Amino acid sequence: MLDTKKYFSKLDNQFSKGYHEFINLIPNCKQFTSNEIAMIYKALYKAIKLHKGQKRKTGEPYVNHPIAAASILAIYGLDFETVSAALLHDTIEDTNYTLQECEKDFGSVITSLVDGVTKIGMDVNEPTHEKILNSARKDIRSVAVKLGDRLHNMHTLSALKPAKQIEIATETKDFYVPITRILGIYRLKDELQDLCLFYLDNESFLKYYNLREKLKQEDNKRLNDLGQNAQELLSKIGIGMRFNYRVKNVGGIYEEILNNKDIKDIDDLLAIKMIVNEPIMCYQALGIVNNLSKPIYGGVEDYIASPKSNGYKSLNTNVIYKDANIQTRIRTEDMQKTNDLGVFSDLDTNKQKNVTDQMKKELSKLSKKR
Repeated sequence: MLDTKKYFSKLDNQFSKGYHEFINLIPNCKQFTSNEIAMIYKALYKAIKLHKGQKRKTGEPYVNHPIAAASILAIYGLDFETVSAALLHDTIEDTNYTLQECEKDFGSVITSLVDGVTKIGMDVNEPTHEKILNSARKDIRSVAVKLGDRLHNMHTLSALKPAKQIEIATETKDFYVPITRILGIYRLKDELQDLCLFYLDNESFLKYYNLREKLKQEDNKRLNDLGQNAQELLSKIGIGMRFNYRVKNVGGIYEEILNNKDIKDIDDLLAIKMIVNEPIMCYQALGIVNNLSKPIYGGVEDYIASPKSNGYKSLNTNVIYKDANIQTRIRTEDMQKTNDLGVFSDLDTNKQKNVTDQMKKELSKLSKKR
């Protein structure tokens, strides 16, 4: 087995928050008011008290796990009720704390989220996807709590026996990765996907990790040049733009190859995000990009005019720039925030129901294939 620290150390460090790091993190998250921060701290202290003396398989204090799960959700921009529920998510199952006591201390909303996650067990022989959907019908944020819990569990999977690693990684690949894709939380999807491949197929992980590193060395300059040139031309017509770029994640490359795609045929192998202030500017930026590169015929996907069901908005096009096929994703700051959070950016009840129905439909297809 390869050493996880070499390949996931940055992610591990980002989400392995202890007490002091969490205390410092929360006030720096812009989504929380002072009263909401106070509620999060109240949940933190309750979790510390209830989990006192408990240890994880890693040997560290058990409370580090809910703190890490809550940190993930705070960093992702989830609201205070979801973050508080993440801190408390194992208290009902692993301590003498009751739902009645939780409701008295934290109210019905946080308690309902905790209850929803408590009902989702780790036994992969149980119909896990049905439990998730049942919780999501009440409040889709319970899925966010479970995803934060699962991501941290995947980061600490090395402490378990190999058979258990495979069991949990397989469940994650089959159910949780598809859920993140449906919900539009693509960054979390990438991390879970990479971790699953690491534990399920070391050899393939290493092969595509090294391929990705090679692509980064070869193509980062091209991506940066395209961004800088577009930025300069847009500034001349009074449009500010910031950009970032990436090479597709290891697990994503592996999945495409597994589906009989040649590496050169992966549309989003290389991608650049260009972020402007107003929707109309996205189309102006598209014109600039097309002037700098060779557009691929029929390659424009307008998710601004027609957003995805999970809320995703962007103007996407593939172009050839300096002999490289680059997917360009143009959006506003507000669109970027929505795209980062996926469905959790808008907690409207009707939209939650639509996404939950889609989750049920897609996961039913998956279960039939097994």
